[in-house]
Amino acid sequence: MSKNLKRFLIGSSVILLTACGGGSSSTPSTPPPSSGSGGSTPPTTTKSVSTLETEADVANFRALAGFGSSHDEQKNLLGTDAADWLAQQFKASPTYYLDSLLNRQASGAEFYNWEHRAAFWDAMVKNEDELRLRMVYALSQILVASDEAMGDQPLTMAYYMDVLSKNAFGNYRDLLQDITYSPAMAKYLTYMRNRKGNPKTGRMPDENYAREIMQLFTIGLVELEMDGTPKLENGSPVETYTNDDIIGLARVFTGLTYKGPGFWEKDDDAGYSKLVAYADRHSELEKSFLGKTINAGTGPEDSINQALDHLFEHPNVAPFISKQLIQRFTMSHPSPDYVRRVAQAFESGSFMAPNDTVFGTGERGDLKATLAAILLDEDVLPGAAKSESTGKIREPILRWVHWAKAFEVAEVSARNEWTLLYSEKSKRLSQRPFGSPSVFNFYRPGYVAPGSETGKANLTAPEFQIVHEGGVIGYANFMSDFILDRSSTVDDTWNTFIPDYTREMTMVDDPDALIQHLDNLLLAGRMSDQTRDRIKLVLAEMPIREDVDNTEQDKFARIGVAITMTVTDPAFAIQ
Repeated sequence: MSKNLKRFLIGSSVILLTACGGGSSSTPSTPPPSSGSGGSTPPTTTKSVSTLETEADVANFRALAGFGSSHDEQKNLLGTDAADWLAQQFKASPTYYLDSLLNRQASGAEFYNWEHRAAFWDAMVKNEDELRLRMVYALSQILVASDEAMGDQPLTMAYYMDVLSKNAFGNYRDLLQDITYSPAMAKYLTYMRNRKGNPKTGRMPDENYAREIMQLFTIGLVELEMDGTPKLENGSPVETYTNDDIIGLARVFTGLTYKGPGFWEKDDDAGYSKLVAYADRHSELEKSFLGKTINAGTGPEDSINQALDHLFEHPNVAPFISKQLIQRFTMSHPSPDYVRRVAQAFESGSFMAPNDTVFGTGERGDLKATLAAILLDEDVLPGAAKSESTGKIREPILRWVHWAKAFEVAEVSARNEWTLLYSEKSKRLSQRPFGSPSVFNFYRPGYVAPGSETGKANLTAPEFQIVHEGGVIGYANFMSDFILDRSSTVDDTWNTFIPDYTREMTMVDDPDALIQHLDNLLLAGRMSDQTRDRIKLVLAEMPIREDVDNTEQDKFARIGVAITMTVTDPAFAIQ
């Protein structure tokens, strides 16, 4: 590695660390937009242009709505309407995971506890239902059921992944129902075999799920306006629930267990079957919470349905979930107006695109309408006004998948890549799919980075919570190993995730053309002059030898270094 390349990587790391709090910066800070108020109900139609007229438009949209795109995909989408791409994606056949894992297990092939995460890595890179996959990933970070606490249960996790995939474009109320009856969530949030209270022993129902379904999955901690800002009484936020509400709701989630012949026994397939309820283990007491009372003696299924209906009907759900989905897709610090528009689409179950395409069933909680409103909003469409409070910080996983798709990697099999299977290590990506360290995900949606320029402006920047010195350097090393095709494989005789640099090879003798190509492909045309000059300087130090044995090797190295410098540039991390 040349001294100039080392300086570039270190410089990029310093810029990222400065943004999250690791020093000072000359970048001017912009105050966050006005919080506004939540009283009005705006139309769901956004009168903007959703045509992808330039390569930069395509690259930016595909990075926001999916995982990035290859050169040919960008060319094919030029001049098309973003709403049409969404409509096609909503019709794409969904990826499911459980059956493929069961088939592998039945075949007698090697079967490990990380099979589910290998399957998801592969799907993100190669499967065609890209928008659904991106939505599954987003939902997995809101409705967290992490395999970190699951042990050797890949089939349980695969069932949960199928629940998210099945409901990704459905209704949020149905999603709440299915996750409540999923073994992964019941095990993770400790209501599996949760029993009614016993006055004689002092046993109380487990309160974990009751607390988290309110705090994290539906209504949040404080009452919200439609634009996501807190409602105030005498200048202070109003709490949504009390400990008494938790106690009352905890009684609802009693009596659930694995499918099997008895409450304490389970069938062989119980880990990937819907939970069943035992009335004799369910609390027969009155259940009061959030102004709702479920009568004493009500059975488990009816109690759960009434409880989920009541939670779903809370006015907080639309802004609370809408804002988090915006953060997972398009904007780390969305404006209140943006949140309001998306929340209105959630409430109405319908969204009209700029080209008059209507998304959604018209039922409250429709996730197609919500997602279309997020991706086709006036704040993110081509030509939208930009400021330092707009934009999306892209987490490391999304950046790696973008590289893989951009260069159309061959031999896709995460089962053969140790670094992907355990990518949560700080010397790698500092995170992995379905591997959050807690129910609060890898980062909090309201995180404001202390001691940073974004922090001074009071801008939320969730992904900055996992940015640190070791992680930034680890990411650079992780990416360069894949880019230069030297990653650590399980089977040394099998090379996987092989990038295709055929097009780049034709530009290797023309640094300006290569740099412009990488700018269009990976940065949506946002590469700075300083970065261009640094890449050219480094490439100039890498001569291409003319002898047959070394020419191709030197060209490959030159391309690899140019790509490494591009994907470690802050413009690749911050859209």
